[in-house]
Amino acid sequence: MKQYHSSDIRNFAIVGHGASGKTSLAEAMLKLGGEINRLGTIESGTTISDYHSGEKERQISIHATPLHMEWMEKKFNLIDAPGYSDFIGESLGSLSVVDMAVLTIHAVNGVEVGTETMWNHASKLCIPKVLVINGMDREHASFEKILAEAKTQFGNNVFPMQIPINPGPGYNQNIDVLRSKLITYQADSSGRMEESELPEDLKNRVNELHEELIEYVAESDDSLLETFFEKGGLTEEEMRGGIHAAVQNQTLIPLFCSSAQTNVGVPRIMDFLSKYGSSPTDRGTVNVVDSSGKDDTISINDSETVAQVFKTISEAHVGDLSFFRVYSGRVSAGSDLNNTSRGNNERIGQLSVLNGKERTSVQQLNAGDMGAVVKLKNTHTSDTLCSPSKKVSLPKMVYPNPNIHSAVELHSKGDEEKLAMGLAALHEEDPTFVYRVDSEVRQTIISGQGELHLKISIERLERRFSIQLDL
Repeated sequence: MKQYHSSDIRNFAIVGHGASGKTSLAEAMLKLGGEINRLGTIESGTTISDYHSGEKERQISIHATPLHMEWMEKKFNLIDAPGYSDFIGESLGSLSVVDMAVLTIHAVNGVEVGTETMWNHASKLCIPKVLVINGMDREHASFEKILAEAKTQFGNNVFPMQIPINPGPGYNQNIDVLRSKLITYQADSSGRMEESELPEDLKNRVNELHEELIEYVAESDDSLLETFFEKGGLTEEEMRGGIHAAVQNQTLIPLFCSSAQTNVGVPRIMDFLSKYGSSPTDRGTVNVVDSSGKDDTISINDSETVAQVFKTISEAHVGDLSFFRVYSGRVSAGSDLNNTSRGNNERIGQLSVLNGKERTSVQQLNAGDMGAVVKLKNTHTSDTLCSPSKKVSLPKMVYPNPNIHSAVELHSKGDEEKLAMGLAALHEEDPTFVYRVDSEVRQTIISGQGELHLKISIERLERRFSIQLDL
């Protein structure tokens, strides 16, 4: 498989409130990138990222699913994260290893609790954010209302990179503010589009927005302001470096609009992420703790390997699968790394990149990239893997405490060992699910983020470990 330089990688998580179109947006991107031939739907259970049985049954995302594709010669590592608060651990784990957050906003409901929650967590992690109002083809979709909401909630530097011309059923046209063009999309979900000149009645508004965009960009590059006054305008190419810098320092919060289910607006979102989105080189250095306990940093350009596991799942017929990000050096199949979190060595076996349950084997992953490895002996979520000559530890991921507790017991005696194995496996996959045995009341207590979280956890226990539990 093609190897990518760190500057050509885009790691981002698609986050937001539940049912705001995250999975559909990820599906549309995979279609445009050529990873799938047709768009799956949540209703039919055919999307690439929602492939677990519980997700298909409930038509919601439960797991954070790593995906990959190429666009404009850049590798996109995107994570489709759940929106419901019961599964917030999956979203937080995803945000902790990416370089940018793409926040979806429901085109009718607007900014919701989950939107604000993900915005706040991304801000705490100091990663840039891009907003997408998704579902502009819905009845009662209101771009202007939601744009005003977003500015009120997230700041006046929220800027519309696109303006929908015909929101609602039949939506297929956007004004591209950056290019000052009208873009019309074909109605076949292919994402194919045509550019044309602006309608006369919209030229004044777009010109005003274009000048406003230049002002945002010029805050990061004074020379652009001089060029603007000399020429009376700036081309997209002339603004490129300034836009990138403005996005990185968040003096500009780009806002897009789309209908992921019909693939309208999505290609230009992907163009923007490719040209102006964060790469691992933008972060440059990452804080670590060295073997003596002192604070230190590592650089993306360091030759020694430093990687972190951000998610662990157990797959039938495969076993444990550890998802990781490489922060420096490279991870190669057959190499030996030290787990500084647990003090043991690990031999790296088969490496792969994933799109849902589909795996593609790779021999090596370079700094900034993401992938998965099977059957590590004693490595868990948040653990750091390093070259033996570079023993450092990355900060552990922080997860919320449980909100709800319930006692469970086996329906039939004799399955105690299965229950113990199952509870340990679930906690390994989902650190926000915890359990303990209360010696006083002689009960097993499970804890999580909400009723749905516990219910789905019990279903997974019963299905995977062939046991029956009573609440």
